[in-house]
Amino acid sequence: MKRKTRTDDVLIAPEDFPTLHEFFAAYLHQDFRDEYGSATKAAKQYMKDAAPDQAQSLRADWQRLRQKLAGQPLAAVQSAIRKLGAAWLPDSEAALAQLDAVLK
Repeated sequence: MKRKTRTDDVLIAPEDFPTLHEFFAAYLHQDFRDEYGSATKAAKQYMKDAAPDQAQSLRADWQRLRQKLAGQPLAAVQSAIRKLGAAWLPDSEAALAQLDAVLK
């Protein structure tokens, strides 16, 4: 059984965000900057590579995560993203907004 991780008052578990977890592991891994240049470019590449249902699932997972973490400090958002398998850690709300724009 996978353990749910508490991020401030929010429980985050990879199984609750399966497509996002897969995206983070496959596209925002430790070498994503070398491979894609930025998180935004990695997300754009995923959207090109993904089947329409996968792209929609990623959008839905991202929106649910953003809603669940609304109002949380950046450190809590970074912790949740790391727990979901990303090496990318947003350094500001603007960095999150850039990913929002790609995954809208």
